[in-house]
Amino acid sequence: MLNQNKYRARKPFANALWAVGLTAMLGSSAWAGVIEFNPTGGGSSSDMTIGGIDLAPGNALAVGAIPLTPGSTFQLDFQANVSGLIDPGGHTVTPTGLTSSYQLTAVGSFTEVVTSLSADGTAATFAVAPTQGPNSFFELYYNPAVVANNLAGTGFNVGTLILAGTPSITAASVGIFSLSSSTGAPVTTTLDQFLSNHYPGVDTITGSGAAMLSSDVTYFNPAFFKTALSQVSFNSSLVTPFAQVSPSGLFTGLPGGAAPNVTPNIGTINGANGADFQLQADANFSFATAIPEPAGIIPASVGLLGVLCLAAWVRR
Repeated sequence: MLNQNKYRARKPFANALWAVGLTAMLGSSAWAGVIEFNPTGGGSSSDMTIGGIDLAPGNALAVGAIPLTPGSTFQLDFQANVSGLIDPGGHTVTPTGLTSSYQLTAVGSFTEVVTSLSADGTAATFAVAPTQGPNSFFELYYNPAVVANNLAGTGFNVGTLILAGTPSITAASVGIFSLSSSTGAPVTTTLDQFLSNHYPGVDTITGSGAAMLSSDVTYFNPAFFKTALSQVSFNSSLVTPFAQVSPSGLFTGLPGGAAPNVTPNIGTINGANGADFQLQADANFSFATAIPEPAGIIPASVGLLGVLCLAAWVRR
């Protein structure tokens, strides 16, 4: 179980974030500035030049992560809707019909390792584990019907598979999560604060963090991705409680369109007395191609800037 008083552990975590950000910039010559993408595979849309994909607030579940122990591993399940596409200028645009007449959805599962834990248990860092579980994967789906349901945790891996990959164990990765405290004790509040409380009697410890990781592409559908891809890179905020989306009741822990098979075990206080820790995750991702492009330094620099901003916050 994580404890409180986050300030004591900030400096080493900031240094870790700096190192990973620098590695990402120096080792990213294959990162493309833009790719050509068709959001419906040529059905009702035209090709678009994009620099990334923006996901709506979704759900992440650290399965078996509690209590946190340095060196221990857990499976991080994730699912979210695509809310828009990021143009070359960094603006998020919403193609006509997205989320109303068709959906794009992301699902994944990554084996993570706890890399450090502050002495007071207030802050932890984690990374992609060097050995991934057999159920680790990332997938992106297109569906002409809008069926994904955040509260139920269903409909995120149905339709046409357009992108698939496995977690990259060689790319730079880092995650950090810090708790809120009051007079040395964890701050707890209602878990579900989005519109209606669908989890009466369930609270959560409060906190915030971020994660950066990558996935090596094993398949892409050329009707959607007009540019050949080799890797996708994610960055995501991680927060509790849930204020922009409902906590999911199920997660998909297997690739290939399997039915959701993971039920969160979060107890009566999420992050405290259950084996799992459920988080609201707001992510986006960019792409790498097999051929380096001069524009590749742009997303790398933007990614480093984000890491440095987070590091500055952690140092405060």
